[in-house]
Amino acid sequence: MNQRLLRILGGSAERYPHALENKFPRILNMIMSLWDKDEIDEYLMELMVSKRPNRAGFPPDVAADIMHLSLLHAMQDDSVSHEDVWEEIATESSEDLTPHRNGNWSEPGAHVRCKLDRLNIPCTPEGLFESVQTGNSAAVNLFLEAKVDTEIRNKRGWTPLIAAGFYGHDGILNLLLHRKCDVNAQDMDGNTALHWAAFNGHMPSTTRLIEHHAKIDMQNNSGCTPLMQATAHNHLDIVTRLITAGANLDSTADDGYTALHQAAASGHLEIVKSLLAHGAAGNLRAIDENTPYTLALRNGQTEAIKLLSLPP
Repeated sequence: MNQRLLRILGGSAERYPHALENKFPRILNMIMSLWDKDEIDEYLMELMVSKRPNRAGFPPDVAADIMHLSLLHAMQDDSVSHEDVWEEIATESSEDLTPHRNGNWSEPGAHVRCKLDRLNIPCTPEGLFESVQTGNSAAVNLFLEAKVDTEIRNKRGWTPLIAAGFYGHDGILNLLLHRKCDVNAQDMDGNTALHWAAFNGHMPSTTRLIEHHAKIDMQNNSGCTPLMQATAHNHLDIVTRLITAGANLDSTADDGYTALHQAAASGHLEIVKSLLAHGAAGNLRAIDENTPYTLALRNGQTEAIKLLSLPP
């Protein structure tokens, strides 16, 4: 085990990324070599959000390890200069928080502060994010009853709604949506709550966001849509839900890849079948001239090759 990482984890091996170390030791070594450098955030994001559909996705246990390390780094980064994980929010300027409305945080009344105190939640912006992250619906409801600004941002550019979509806390998502939060707010990488719900395979949250008019084909900074995110991580149920909602099957990312390119490259057969059955174009060429068929061929995805070789 990497002793430095073990120290960062407080000496506990419970959340040590054993799967990542065993299956992709070079990636773990790279993460640790970049841990204290500015490049780490971009590297972790590239690992989590597939920008190259011709690269097969990580196994679920490895993807979970990478996700945990990303969250751990974000928490540690904030704690270097702040006592609380979310205190960065409280010390940034209102411009940095980039709220869409109600730019200034309005302090809730004494009765709300008292109730939050009993829940061990600080009556602050970071307290709101902490409540969302931990799934504390009672605390979130108290903040909402006090009519606090729900469009504040944390260091990643997440609003509380985006955070709820990421963690899949459907009850909290529902509370925020009924407060008319911006369902299409984008974080620093252009991802919406729907992107993250699709990325992590949260079906109830995906469905609720769609029902509240989330833009199905919103593209992030790399041109990826929620459909591409769900496809890259083999969430067939999410893919099916997005298709039913009218997602554009042939939307292309910045490199010209579609969801079908991703599914073919990774050998996600049921998704390949579903996309083809619903009319996805099987012969589109990306910027590098690859089609779904050539990607499947390159990656040795035998069954996908057969599907893509069949006449429409």
